[in-house]
Amino acid sequence: MRFNDAILGAIFLALALGMIALTQGFHTPQGQKFGPGFFPTIVASVMAVAAIGLIVKGLVNRAAHPWIELDPWFSKPRLVLQGASVFGFLLAYLLFSEELGFLVVAPVLLWGLIWLLWGHPFVALAVAVASSFVIHQFFVQVLLVPLPWGIVPYFKLF
Repeated sequence: MRFNDAILGAIFLALALGMIALTQGFHTPQGQKFGPGFFPTIVASVMAVAAIGLIVKGLVNRAAHPWIELDPWFSKPRLVLQGASVFGFLLAYLLFSEELGFLVVAPVLLWGLIWLLWGHPFVALAVAVASSFVIHQFFVQVLLVPLPWGIVPYFKLF
């Protein structure tokens, strides 16, 4: 799928203006010239200028490029299902990971996604279980990022 540059520019301009509006509410500590909103405001301002450039480019070239152009794979239902399933599985992880835990949800969702995309259920199961364990260990042990335990007992098994 290809969007005209004017559409993308308008989206990025809205994001930039939203960032600038949000950073104006940050409190500047006493005795300092710059507060925590200074750097995000600069980044958002540069983003807004680039977005305006995209809008101008898109409007100038709109005769050559339609507003939205769909790729040929959009006409194949299986490919659309596979593409949409990635977002569906991410949403399912967000909804169920806190209650059930990473070590329960991640292997199930990875297994389903790999099976749907590759079509090998037993290989998908092995890859999903192994990669979920490795990802969990890496985040918890190396990066010290707590992943949700959910229904898994609160004592560490590993």
